[in-house]
Amino acid sequence: MPDSVQAGRPIRLGIVVSLALIALAVPAPAMAAPDTSARAPADLCAQVASRAGFSGDRLVTAVAVGMGESSCRPNAQNANGPTKGCPNGSVDRGLWQINSCWHPSVSRSCAFDAQCNANAAYRISAKGANFRSWAAYTNGSYRNHLPAARAAVSRLS
Repeated sequence: MPDSVQAGRPIRLGIVVSLALIALAVPAPAMAAPDTSARAPADLCAQVASRAGFSGDRLVTAVAVGMGESSCRPNAQNANGPTKGCPNGSVDRGLWQINSCWHPSVSRSCAFDAQCNANAAYRISAKGANFRSWAAYTNGSYRNHLPAARAAVSRLS
């Protein structure tokens, strides 16, 4: 190939053409995958709640309550001081924050096991008919999580 001169320096056109072809062959940077880390906890609540027996709107409510109670973290725990009903204090445990004093039949190992916790929540809520045992329900904060709960439930299938 003939030489060309640029800024007083000879340049081989073949090199320029080769570099241009290499530039064309380089793939565009990959698009980042959508961040699913925020969805994973809600998806866990939806999966175990569905297996426990919650369905339809009761499933969505259960997931929203779990998100409001523990951010759907199986290892979540919250110590409570003494109260009239629990003079020695208590601990809220797991996804649905099952209280150790009010629900002593739910063992520590069950409370921190996602599926066992969901099964207990299903029983305590009368198969999803009554969520008044959960502060996130009674104070209405679960409503803030309804869109994410609906999305998690829709991803089940």
